[in-house]
Amino acid sequence: MKLRVFLLLLVLGTFWRETFSSPIRVLFLGHESKHHNSNEYYPILSQALGRDAIYFDYVTSVGRALDNAEYLNRFDALLLYANHPRITSDQWKNLLDFVKGGKGFVPVHCASWCFSNVPQFDQLVGGRFKSHQGAVFSPRIVAKDHPAVSGVGEIKAWDETYFHHRHNPENRTVLMVRDPLPGDPHKEPEPWTWVRKEGKGRVFYTASGHDERVWKNAGFQNLLKQGILWAVGDSVRKRHEAFLASREPLKYEKRDNVPNYERRPEPLPFQLPLSPEESIKHTQVPVGFSLELFVSEPEIVNPIYFQWDERGRLWVVESVDYPNEVKPGRKGNDRIKICEDTDGDGKADKFTIFADGFNIPTSMTFARGGVILAHAPDFFFLKDTDGDDKADVREVLFTGFGPGDTHAGPSNLRYGLDNWIYGTVGYSRFNGEVNGERHNFGSGTFRFRADGSEMEFLHQYNNNTWGIGLNEQGDVFGSTANNNPSFFGGVPSRVHDGQRRMTAKMIASSPRFFPITPNVRQVDAFDAYTAGCGHAFATSSGFPKAWRNRRAFVCGPTGHLLGMYDVRPKGSGFEAVNAFSLVASADEWFSPIVAEVGPDGNLWIADWYNFIIQHNPTPNPNRGGYAAKTGRGNAHVNPNRDRKHGRIYRLVYEANEAKPFTLAKASWKKLVRALGHDNMFWRLTAQRLLVDGKFKEAVPSLKKLLSEPAPSSLHALWALHGLQALDKNAHAQCLISKDSALRRNAIRAVAHDMEGQKMLYDSASLADADLLVRLDAFVKLASFSVDQGIRKTASLLMQNQQNAKDEWLRLPLQAMGAGELDLVGYEPGPNLLPNPSFEDNDGKLPKGWKVRTYSGSGKAEHLIDTAKGFAKSGKASLRISSDGGHDTSAYASVDLKSGVRYSLSAWIRTEGMEGGGMGALLNVHELQQKAMTKGIRGTNDWRKVETVFENPSARRVTVNSLFGGWGRSKGKAWYDDLSLTEMKPVYKERKDAEVKGRVEAGRKIFQTHLSAGCARCHKVDGAGGEVGPPLDGIAARKERDYLYDSLVKPNKVLADGYEKFGASPMPPMDILLDRQELADVMSYLLTLK
Repeated sequence: MKLRVFLLLLVLGTFWRETFSSPIRVLFLGHESKHHNSNEYYPILSQALGRDAIYFDYVTSVGRALDNAEYLNRFDALLLYANHPRITSDQWKNLLDFVKGGKGFVPVHCASWCFSNVPQFDQLVGGRFKSHQGAVFSPRIVAKDHPAVSGVGEIKAWDETYFHHRHNPENRTVLMVRDPLPGDPHKEPEPWTWVRKEGKGRVFYTASGHDERVWKNAGFQNLLKQGILWAVGDSVRKRHEAFLASREPLKYEKRDNVPNYERRPEPLPFQLPLSPEESIKHTQVPVGFSLELFVSEPEIVNPIYFQWDERGRLWVVESVDYPNEVKPGRKGNDRIKICEDTDGDGKADKFTIFADGFNIPTSMTFARGGVILAHAPDFFFLKDTDGDDKADVREVLFTGFGPGDTHAGPSNLRYGLDNWIYGTVGYSRFNGEVNGERHNFGSGTFRFRADGSEMEFLHQYNNNTWGIGLNEQGDVFGSTANNNPSFFGGVPSRVHDGQRRMTAKMIASSPRFFPITPNVRQVDAFDAYTAGCGHAFATSSGFPKAWRNRRAFVCGPTGHLLGMYDVRPKGSGFEAVNAFSLVASADEWFSPIVAEVGPDGNLWIADWYNFIIQHNPTPNPNRGGYAAKTGRGNAHVNPNRDRKHGRIYRLVYEANEAKPFTLAKASWKKLVRALGHDNMFWRLTAQRLLVDGKFKEAVPSLKKLLSEPAPSSLHALWALHGLQALDKNAHAQCLISKDSALRRNAIRAVAHDMEGQKMLYDSASLADADLLVRLDAFVKLASFSVDQGIRKTASLLMQNQQNAKDEWLRLPLQAMGAGELDLVGYEPGPNLLPNPSFEDNDGKLPKGWKVRTYSGSGKAEHLIDTAKGFAKSGKASLRISSDGGHDTSAYASVDLKSGVRYSLSAWIRTEGMEGGGMGALLNVHELQQKAMTKGIRGTNDWRKVETVFENPSARRVTVNSLFGGWGRSKGKAWYDDLSLTEMKPVYKERKDAEVKGRVEAGRKIFQTHLSAGCARCHKVDGAGGEVGPPLDGIAARKERDYLYDSLVKPNKVLADGYEKFGASPMPPMDILLDRQELADVMSYLLTLK
């Protein structure tokens, strides 16, 4: 009996801990401002308190925080650190009800200035900011026994010296004061930190917190922790304590072979692994989401990639051989496993090995009724032909991927909107033949036909590439190693015809990531995405509506997190604004490497679950802290690498109402209906099955869908294209659709032949008001064989300043040889370099410049020289010297535009410059010798060096005052009056004198011009096309101005009876014809009476 009672109590105790224990959830309300920069300080606090299970959700909009009382009440406390001047009556009511109802309110520093339109807010806080100065000081604790300051040490830092008024002493206890300082408006100690009770709730306020000098202070972080723990109230605090007691603590042991690339005083200790259930307890997800385990070890180990089939079953690529177990003959221990949930409980319970015997496969996708597997150097096609879920077809699709570095090969395969297979490759490259055509590329994105008949390199990135993502419109994005978490691929490589010009650009507002633990181990790019992988978009109902087709997810395994970016249009391209973390863990084994939207609409995450993530460089005593060896996969050999764990989670959104769905053995009718599914996964799967199944009977239904809004019309378009059933008339209507997404994809579907060229010219795409559409049109035009006609069209398009200035639109026009008409020269813009004459300095180095040494021996110096005669102008110059030989520089950072011409110059003086290298010179580090001045050697008085270069891609670069350069020099060199200027084009004034038209020349253009041939669409005397109205007698019916507007502004007034089409397919003729040709056509039209 006693045993039964004991077991019952044990069960009840476990139930109580799991049910009535949880982390503390705090809503952090900041703002978008550099002053009191909450975007910078929120992550500091989140990292400091993350291991204590005090989790923050971060917003910068008052409406997002306070409009919805139900959302607000999901949190235990609201922390306010911002300068928001106003609050609506409903927002104030929600805030006051929140506090009075028993929640915590933590206004910090500038929060006491907020919401001046509601005087009662000051009374809630307990006082209002009035004025300040600034000083280094430490607030003094006066209520040492209060739990909100328990264990809080000295907080000595520079801070604003707040002075308050409108104090509310009711239910207020002052915990800390600031003693008077010179210049203060008061002589008594100023209340600095206090607590209040309001109804059932609690308020904790501190005036500390102006900038990072305070936020990085451990004492301040502890003060906020204690303040939060007090403000949330006793019941929440007990719930939190129960949660901490219920989870397994992180346990550590000291081990060798833990790389210390960060050069900490001691390497971090080795954390012991946790079970999946315990790991979740150390992991934060936003309020409204939950992290649920789908499958883990021992059923799966080292999941390197996954996809789902048409039944919604998860297929996992396992690679226990990764990274160094490269086997002879590439026969290894890796496999593809089908993981199935047969009872609907959200967890896999049936496991089938589809194919095995592989050695470091890296990705897979579905196509042609089978699976394409990336297995460098080969791509395999695998297929089950008898329905037993076992591959009985295994053939090489093509070969050529470099196997030398196992983390630099092909990855991230996926079926694209255009029916091609997309993927990425790192610096191991592809060098081989596909259907007789030679390809050699690396570090970027590529696509290929599912049958292996064709391949195309698309976008050149600047680093090892592990991420690709397609939004609902089919735009290509990606992520790479080392500070590049979000790229946009705007112009395919084919446009530049082999020239190394910009095809993709890093668009992330910041490459930083935001862990909730300080125990982050990275090779380089510290505190940023050093190993960014994946770039999936929120393309289902498994996310808030504001995230749909906008929020992108990028894995940061070295930070134990999954980050987010808000991707939004900017000009003819995109920008990606850092949106912090979606999932972050204090478990140092948590290593998300794949995140994709699954068949249930939720985000699925592959956790590599390994303490050692870093591949290379191989640690040595100077970098890493010990001498390691390099393995056969070019990764450092490390006995701490794990080959026993692996997890796949579902991040479940509570508002996701997606119902179970399958396309197993679906009819063509069901597949067509599925093109309108809410989840892009099912739309793409249905499209693939329609094309692979050659369902020609679906063509009439697919054509009907072309009149529907995107995204269903996009999938219908490409399904028709894949079935080779997209007829010219249907295609032409898509080109002038009101839906810009459909216009864009219709342009992409235009064939690269003469008929396609005519179709593009016969649309208005080249002058589309939507710049994203226009970019697709320019890219398509540049994809044709460029002749004199296309070159002329490009030159005319370049006359439009919007085209010429846009960083993306300009690229395909330049690639087509667009001449900048009427260009007479260039004039320099302002100097872009900071402190270019080095007059602003601390006596040692110029402000805004840093030192970088590539190699050297002996002693090198970088210093300011103010001796007479050693400054070209002013009082100072920069002197670099070496007595043993160095390759070194002082550098400054600047932002350069894409496709723009720049001039770089300086005055240089030398003394005894000898040895290897170029001597003393300037260069742009990122462009190397493509942006380099002449090197000065020997002994010389002041000499000017200058170079003019064109920057190929928009980026932040470093300009070197270079000493040595591709070798080591010794001697002395002085640098002064540096200049980096944009060379702005100067055009001759155009004379607006009237051009006299020629009737016969206009008739010829009307009837035969390739790009502006009017007769393809309009009839005259019974000859011509029927797309537009017949033009017989047009000059008798319409005025001259109407005719001219119809040529250059075809959508200004649509012809009678054509309003139903919504837009004219005719392009503005001034982008196809020059002024003389326009005058000729006008002269001819005026004869049609």
